[in-house]
Amino acid sequence: MVIGLLFSAARSRKAKAAHPQLSMDEMNQTLQRFVLQIKQETEEEQRKVKRVLIQQREELEEAKERLAAAEKELAALRQAGNRAPAAKPQESQPEERADMLAMRERYRRVFELHEEGLSPDEIAKRLGAGRGEIDLILSLASPRERGMAHEQN
Repeated sequence: MVIGLLFSAARSRKAKAAHPQLSMDEMNQTLQRFVLQIKQETEEEQRKVKRVLIQQREELEEAKERLAAAEKELAALRQAGNRAPAAKPQESQPEERADMLAMRERYRRVFELHEEGLSPDEIAKRLGAGRGEIDLILSLASPRERGMAHEQN
């Protein structure tokens, strides 16, 4: 009987000792899976960082090329500006004057049509202008300017 009890006690100790060993094995496997997962995620993040870095390098090179081209164009324009005759600014004055006269005529015509009772939409259609432009001309002009534009006719 004593032998049976000793045998039974030894057997239960082995069972208890085996059970914690299984949990250690399970913990070990879980840790290994966890480490593997972290390694995979780290490698994926490294690949993403490399892709972004490559893309940024390409964009930087493109920007450098555009900058070099713009600097070259600026230098060419400066050289052309230095070689241009001094009379050129005077040539643009008649063009500016013609533009100013055309603008005044356009304003005068807007005010005439407005005085005839046309709506801003109708004025825009007749003059081939945008509704916003007509509204802006009418809203910014003071009554005195409207009268002056009308008197210049």
